[in-house]
Amino acid sequence: MPILPAALAFLVALPAVAPPPAPPGGGAALHAASGAALASRASGAALAAALDAGLVSRPPGAARAVWASGLLRGAAYLPSPLGEGTGPDRDPRFRLDAFDCVTLVETAIALGNARSVGEARTLLDDVRYDGPADFAHRNHYLEAQWLPANARKGWIEDVTERIGGDLAMRGELRLTPATWRAAERAGNVIPGLPAASRPLGRFPVPLLPVDHLAAIAPRIPAGTVLLVVREERPWRPYRVTHLGLVVVGRDGTRLLRHASDLPGVMRVRDEPLLRFAARTTRGRAWPVVGVSLWAIRDGSARARELLAAPPPRTGR
Repeated sequence: MPILPAALAFLVALPAVAPPPAPPGGGAALHAASGAALASRASGAALAAALDAGLVSRPPGAARAVWASGLLRGAAYLPSPLGEGTGPDRDPRFRLDAFDCVTLVETAIALGNARSVGEARTLLDDVRYDGPADFAHRNHYLEAQWLPANARKGWIEDVTERIGGDLAMRGELRLTPATWRAAERAGNVIPGLPAASRPLGRFPVPLLPVDHLAAIAPRIPAGTVLLVVREERPWRPYRVTHLGLVVVGRDGTRLLRHASDLPGVMRVRDEPLLRFAARTTRGRAWPVVGVSLWAIRDGSARARELLAAPPPRTGR
C-alpha cells in the first residue's frame, strides 16, 4: 500500500504555506478567522501538554500507544498528511491534528515508545523511513517496505498465527517488473518515486480469513495493529488497503481505532470491529480475504539509541 513535523514549542506542526488572503467580509471576518487559528493552536498545545503529562505513566509499547492514540480521537482525516517538509512532498514530518490510516498507526507506535511529544517526533522518522528521512527512503509500500523494516527494527511483530492458531494462513505479495509495468498502465504507482526505488520480490502477508474474524476477535489484545488484506491483483503493487489499532471497549467489545475516510465521518474514531469488517467486505469488486495482526513492541532500547544520536539534517 503506498504510504502516501514542529510549530511552536509544542511540536504540533502544520504545513509551511504562505499566509492566506483576507477572507471576504473585512475586519470582522479576518478577526473571526484569526480567532479560529488561535483556538486551533491552543487546542494543539493542550493536546501536546496532555500527552507529555501522561506518556511516562504508561508502560512502553502497546499500552502506551493505546492510551496516547485515544487522545487523537476526533482529529481530522487527511490523505497523506505527512511528508518531508521539502522535496517532492512538502507536508510536515510530524503533526497531531490530521491523519490517514497509516500515519495514525505510525504516530501511535512512536508515541507508544516515547516519553514526550518531542521524543515521538524523532521516533516517528525511524518508523516511516529506512534510512535518511527523505522521499526516496520512505517506507512507501506497506507489505514490501513498511512491515519488514519495522519488524526488523523491533517496533512491531507478526502475531497473526499466535492469535489465530490453525486458522492462520501464509499469503504473499509478488512484485515483478511485469507487476510494475501493469501498475504504471493502471496509474497505481507513486508519482515522483524513481523506478529503481520500487521493491521487487516475494513478500509474506500473514492473514486470518475474514470469515473467522468474529470467532477470533475476543482473542485480539488491545494495541494490536490490524491490516485489511485484499486479493492479489497483477496491476496493484499492494494488497493492504487499510489499517488501525484494535482497542477494547468497556464491555470487552473489540473496536478498531482508525482514521476513517467514510463520507460524513472523516476523522479518527473507534468503530466496533465487526461492524467495520461487515462494511469493508460488502463490496465485491476487490474482495477482502482476511486480516493480518501485528503487535506493537516495547522498543525502549531502540528509542534510547535513537534519542542519543545527533539529530538528522534531512528535511525540516
